[in-house]
Amino acid sequence: MKLNRRALMLGAGLAGAGLAGCARTDGHRTVIGLTYIPNIQFCAFYHAVDAGLFAKAGVDVELRHHGAQEGLFTALEAGEEQVVFASVDEAVLAAAAGLGTLRVFASCYRTYPGHVLGGPAVRDLTDLKGRRLGVPGRYGASWLTALAALHRAELSQDEVEIVEIGWTQVAALTSGKVDAAIGFINNEAVQLEQLGFGAAVLDAVDPLAPDLLGPGLMTLAQQVEGTTLARIVEAVVEAEQQIIADPTKGIEAALSRIPTLAEPEQRAAAEGVLAATIKLWDEGSGVDLGVPAETLQRTEAFLHRVGAIEQVPGDLLLQVP
Repeated sequence: MKLNRRALMLGAGLAGAGLAGCARTDGHRTVIGLTYIPNIQFCAFYHAVDAGLFAKAGVDVELRHHGAQEGLFTALEAGEEQVVFASVDEAVLAAAAGLGTLRVFASCYRTYPGHVLGGPAVRDLTDLKGRRLGVPGRYGASWLTALAALHRAELSQDEVEIVEIGWTQVAALTSGKVDAAIGFINNEAVQLEQLGFGAAVLDAVDPLAPDLLGPGLMTLAQQVEGTTLARIVEAVVEAEQQIIADPTKGIEAALSRIPTLAEPEQRAAAEGVLAATIKLWDEGSGVDLGVPAETLQRTEAFLHRVGAIEQVPGDLLLQVP
């Protein structure tokens, strides 16, 4: 999941405060921010546009990809976007840092995508002790994944050699530069499998009681009508269901945004990523974008416990009709 490559960059203030004071209606276009360049992982949104599912649900949607150096919530604050797809744990950081009107109204993955990808010497989280753990940097969802993994293994940062490797996890792990790396089940783990590397894919959080919450949909309080948010969720759910039934719909929707998918090797790689992403959408009980309140509460408590936030934000969860 290469959705959060940048450090969390909050705006100087709530530049969109004037807009936030007036709720939008279905007569307005809703811009949904996708926090990375065009990627197969966004295909449900692409398909919802192309197949007219947003229109069918009664909402006018425009998709907007973020620039390489753009903050996750900068456009949301500025009123350039009304909804953004980002990691919920990073939303907790932003809300605690001052973006108090940020609200989470959907959770897009049923399980947390961040994992420890272990090389030959790391087959269990406890094997990290005294070894080199590669992280893109000390920021973002990847860093939170690392903190969660160390906490679960009952290891301190001093007991592991943290190596900042940028977004080169696959190369760093396969070359032996690090003994393990933080990566995502629907990105680096897929690449390593396709290379035949045989990495150990280790849960950074307890699957039964996770203390981090992954990608979801966010808005600012009072910026978008609750019925509009509910219709967005309805359309995304239908898009995911259709892609699960026929994954080629997702590939074709992404193809118009990512022309390189016409190349057989790139298409095969995208199919692998999509298959892994589908498992995050639906772990067997059907597609559900509801926000698990207990997991959100555990996420807030964990980030406070490890010192990532000074105070747990209030009112982050927004229930939609």
